[in-house]
Amino acid sequence: MISVNSSEWAIFAAVLLSAFATFLTRAAPFYVIKNYKPSPWLSAVERHMGLMIMVVLVCYGLKEVKFDVYPYGLNEAAAVLSAFFIHLKFKNTLLSIVISTAIYMALVRAI
Repeated sequence: MISVNSSEWAIFAAVLLSAFATFLTRAAPFYVIKNYKPSPWLSAVERHMGLMIMVVLVCYGLKEVKFDVYPYGLNEAAAVLSAFFIHLKFKNTLLSIVISTAIYMALVRAI
């Protein structure tokens, strides 16, 4: 017979308790909001979240661009403009990000 001391039971209880707490924090929001009707403002934020993320990424990416040193921000400007036009044409955030990133990386390697 295997003997189990009290410290092993304490570890087992701690693992069970942490598993239960993790499950509760993951499942509780679904239980709480099952009958929740979102506001029009929240629906608009949800609809435009991809574009808002792109704006933040563009601002973050352009914060340290030196427009007075060769190539004068040409790579970044081409990437931003390509993302803008691709997003206008296809309305696909992922496609805009992937293609404009590829254009930027190609320009960085070429120039």
